[in-house]
Amino acid sequence: SRVRGWRRDWGSSGPPILWQRRTSGPGYSGIAVVGNRLYTMMQEGPTEAVVCWDAETGRELWRHRYAARFVSDQGSGPRATPTVDDNRVYTLGATGILHCLDALTGVVQWKHDLVADFGGRIPEWGVAASPLVDGDWLYVTPGGAQDTSVVCLEKKSGKVRWTSLNDRPAYSSPVIATAAGVRQLILLTGEGLVSLSLQDGRLYWRLPWSTSMDCNVATPICHGDEIFISSGYGKGCALLRVVARGAGALDVETVYAHRRMRNHFSTSVLHKGHLYGFDETQLVCMEWATGKLRWEARGFRKGSVLISDGHLIILGENGKLALAEATPEAYRELCSVRVTRGRCWTVPTLAGGKLFIRDPRRIVCYDLRHASGRAAKSAHANEREYISTKSVVRESHRS
Repeated sequence: SRVRGWRRDWGSSGPPILWQRRTSGPGYSGIAVVGNRLYTMMQEGPTEAVVCWDAETGRELWRHRYAARFVSDQGSGPRATPTVDDNRVYTLGATGILHCLDALTGVVQWKHDLVADFGGRIPEWGVAASPLVDGDWLYVTPGGAQDTSVVCLEKKSGKVRWTSLNDRPAYSSPVIATAAGVRQLILLTGEGLVSLSLQDGRLYWRLPWSTSMDCNVATPICHGDEIFISSGYGKGCALLRVVARGAGALDVETVYAHRRMRNHFSTSVLHKGHLYGFDETQLVCMEWATGKLRWEARGFRKGSVLISDGHLIILGENGKLALAEATPEAYRELCSVRVTRGRCWTVPTLAGGKLFIRDPRRIVCYDLRHASGRAAKSAHANEREYISTKSVVRESHRS
């Protein structure tokens, strides 16, 4: 996060609550914040819902529902985070329904069913890779077996530009990076790490990288000509270097690979030559260049981590929220508080001096601004004091 100057004096009860609101159903969809608007997704019985709330108050601005239902013993509902670009929001549900919606009204601009339209395959725990926008184009990963594992669409119309590969789907979102002088699309499929041409989907290079259940979840981290990948289920991590082979050809070499950093479902963060992330159930700091571990910390179980202004914001799946210095010298926790008793698998969002946390029942907005001018509640305020989920200003047309 590029947010600067947020408050770090949380006190023993944690940062003050600006607002909190019950969700209308389950889901692990992340929270996208643009300006004063918040976008996320949830399951409502036989339908999935995309919602837009006022990020300052939690008031609902619009809601779009459509027929789709994903049920799992590991948690039901949507997984992917909405992608906001200009005046449009792109959402991908757990069963592969892709929407382009007007960001102000929620009205459908176009849609695709990744299964029906591209032969997409639904992973064991639902579609989780977020759509990626770059310029005029939108990239999604249906995981189809008819040269439709990866698809590039015109973002305004939804028309197909190109399709590529036959790989099984994973849960990891694609990224774009320039490595060895070439700008390329880089993503983990269920079978490995691949690099594709942005113009036509041509394969530049591939590295086999698979786990049980095709469970590649963490997003690749790209820095210069190097790429860091990590997976759980005992797989481990690797640092790779993209190299030019002449005549426009690219290849990838392994710098190191080991099992001392196993990102199960959350992506690590890179800060000043060091990675901070979860090796299954413990938080670790690792040197980017060498793979050497610097420290480890327990007490979060599995979790996720943000980096902002030289500090780590850590959320454990057990509801422990902590603030720590981002330093390789040692784990230096400044404060911590239990913010929920529910399982937290959604990565928090820090935007505009506000920290948004989602648990199985609610979304909570914590005020980290130095002078909010608001009467905010402590982290242990009465949990019955929620904003009514009936305060709908506008509900978009169904599609």
